[in-house]
Amino acid sequence: MLLKMQEMEDRHREELEALREEKSSLQVLVSRQSSVIRELEAQLSRATSNSTALQRQQQDLVDTVRNLLSLCAKDGGTRKYRDCADLYQAGFQKNGVYTINISPQETKKVYCNMESAGGGWTVIQRREDGSVDFQRAWKEYKMVRSQVSSH
Repeated sequence: MLLKMQEMEDRHREELEALREEKSSLQVLVSRQSSVIRELEAQLSRATSNSTALQRQQQDLVDTVRNLLSLCAKDGGTRKYRDCADLYQAGFQKNGVYTINISPQETKKVYCNMESAGGGWTVIQRREDGSVDFQRAWKEYKMVRSQVSSH
C-alpha cells in the first residue's frame, strides 16, 4: 500500500511538473500575443488618424470643386466682374491679380486683396519698396490716371 501511494505521488509530481511547464509556455505565448496586439492597436490608431486626415482633405477638395462648378455655372461661366468686391461676393477669396470690366468693352487686370478687412478690395496703388511718395492731392492722382489712360 505504501508503494502504491509512493507511485501515485510520483505520477502526481510528474503531472504537476508537466502542467507547470505547459503553464510557463502558455504565459510566454500570451505575452508575445499581447505584444503583437499592442502593436496592431498602435498601427490601427495611426491608420485611423491618417484616414481621418484624408477624409478631411477629400471633403475640402469636394467643396472646392463644388464652388468652382457653381462659379462656372453662374451666367454660363461668362459673368463679368466690375471690381474686386464683385469677385469676392462670387466666391473668389485669395489675394491675386484678377480681370475686371471697367466698361462693357474694356477689361483691366487688377490686384485684389481678398483677405484684409473683410476682403474684396481693389488695390489702386501698392507700395513695393517705399520709394514712391503717395502723399498727393486728389487732382494729382486724377491727372496721373488720365495720363495713364491716354497711353
